[in-house]
Amino acid sequence: MTSRCRCVFVALVLAGLSLGAARAEDEILPLPPVEQGVFERIRLAALGTVRLAAFGDPQDLTEPLLPDDVAPPGQPPQEFTPPGRKLPPGAKPGALQQLIFTTTELPRFGSNGLGLTTLDASLTIGMPAPTVNSPLLVTPGFGMTAIDEVSGPMDPGLPAQLYESWVQARWMRKIGDRLGVDVAVAPGWYSDFVNDTPQAFRITGHGFGAWEWSEDLRIVAGAIYLDRYDVNILPAGGLLWTPSADRRFELIFPRPRLAWRVAESQRAAQWVYLAGEFGGNQWAVRRDSGANDVVVYHDYRLLAGWERRPADLGISWRVETGWVFGRLVEYYITDTADYRPNDTFLVRAGVWY
Repeated sequence: MTSRCRCVFVALVLAGLSLGAARAEDEILPLPPVEQGVFERIRLAALGTVRLAAFGDPQDLTEPLLPDDVAPPGQPPQEFTPPGRKLPPGAKPGALQQLIFTTTELPRFGSNGLGLTTLDASLTIGMPAPTVNSPLLVTPGFGMTAIDEVSGPMDPGLPAQLYESWVQARWMRKIGDRLGVDVAVAPGWYSDFVNDTPQAFRITGHGFGAWEWSEDLRIVAGAIYLDRYDVNILPAGGLLWTPSADRRFELIFPRPRLAWRVAESQRAAQWVYLAGEFGGNQWAVRRDSGANDVVVYHDYRLLAGWERRPADLGISWRVETGWVFGRLVEYYITDTADYRPNDTFLVRAGVWY
């Protein structure tokens, strides 16, 4: 084969290879996009908007816009609120966002004591309203409080058990780059399940605005509506300061909390914290005399706790203890003297998914 023939042959081969490559490229079709359900899109949107409402990803229900423990027990909590991380891991896939069980024990001390044992459970479901960037969280919950009281002249006349059941609808939305809002309403039934008058029906709720002053500082202002005889509307607000990933200071009334991360592994982070809390609730009850009444209990608490949060989706738990003081039991319908039980301590444990 002459040199000219060889050149022509090489040119034809190269042209054929180029044409084949072009045809092969034309035959390569991109894969169709993966179909995502609405709740999976909620999760992806949450991961992309970690600073929604300047308080963290609202779909990470363990670190919501505003810690729910900022509300007294009379405002139904829809999640167990740990100290949290500065950047939450995001929401859980699917509609079920959280399932929580807690138990709280206040033992009775002395002849003027009042013991309370409370069991709570709640379940949170997330959905877009109307988009995944403004989610609606629906939380039904139920609680039962067993009473251990003295008999005789110091007996406050409380029923053996008190109950609360409620459904909370909570909506969050980002407004601009720095401002976020968090509003909730929760109709519920609070009684001994004997008094079935409208006095047992209460509508509680809250409304907050959160402003991101800087990367580590958020300013919160709002109010909690308790629909109670002793405290109807409770102003709430303050600062959330996270100077580092290992420290989180929630200087927010009426439940301030100071938290420090003491250990972290690939599986979980361990936090310790100090907190203050305004405790209490209101129930409609039937007195021994047969009269219907409304009773309010409230107290103040200083707490220390230990919490474990998994690095991925999984089970979290928290245990805490502290001193309970300033206790008061008041009846508002019948002519009954106020009752002030002895101080006591608190032990609380919770587990949530």
